[in-house]
Amino acid sequence: MEQLVNIKFCFKLGKTAMETHEMLVNVYGVDAVSKKCIFEWFKRFRDGKEDVKDDPRSGRPSTSTTPDNIERMRRMLADDRRLSLRMTAEELEISLDNVSNIIHEHLQKHKKNVCAFPTLRRSSNV
Repeated sequence: MEQLVNIKFCFKLGKTAMETHEMLVNVYGVDAVSKKCIFEWFKRFRDGKEDVKDDPRSGRPSTSTTPDNIERMRRMLADDRRLSLRMTAEELEISLDNVSNIIHEHLQKHKKNVCAFPTLRRSSNV
């Protein structure tokens, strides 16, 4: 989004798409958007589109990552933290990928690294 605002700024200044690309590469390096992307945005701006947000895409809306499913999963995990992904997916009737997405992206839960058998440190007196 930041780069798109910069592209629009350069367009308004009268810079060419190539000049804009060179400037973005100087600032963002390998993370700069491609020349093709800049040319497409310049075309949009020339056509009178001022908004830097992407157009809405067609396709089926998500039916599994809903606020209801997120809340149900939050309650399920609060009741039993040891639920497996498979058990949760079966309960909510959604895919394992969607369960994982809800847990990590929406609930911000991550697996803790726990060592079952911690190493014992030897004391220097032994």
